[in-house]
Amino acid sequence: MIHQERLIVTTIADGSGSVDGPTIMGWLYAIQWIDGDLVDGIDAVLSCVHLDLTRALLTLSNANVDAVYYPREDSHTNLGGSLADASQCALINGVLRLAITSGGAVKTGGCIVYWFD
Repeated sequence: MIHQERLIVTTIADGSGSVDGPTIMGWLYAIQWIDGDLVDGIDAVLSCVHLDLTRALLTLSNANVDAVYYPREDSHTNLGGSLADASQCALINGVLRLAITSGGAVKTGGCIVYWFD
């Protein structure tokens, strides 16, 4: 079953902002970027935070329009070497966090994360 989690950020005066979602354990399917009224040229990072590990799931630079992304990871050999095939869904095991910079003062935008268990 596909689940969804909406992460919406309202920036502060310096144009930055972040929001934490719930703790999730599952597989990342897609991310729908919602530009909202954020100014052009924003940077955003969607990450998963688990204990002391923060892992980026999607990094956007100059994201100016609504879009859908399907991030994938490389599979690995049994010795840990990358197969460089970008065919695997990323594991989400922790808190989803969306951080935005350069979004403009008191503007709103974010994403919807689609995942399955």
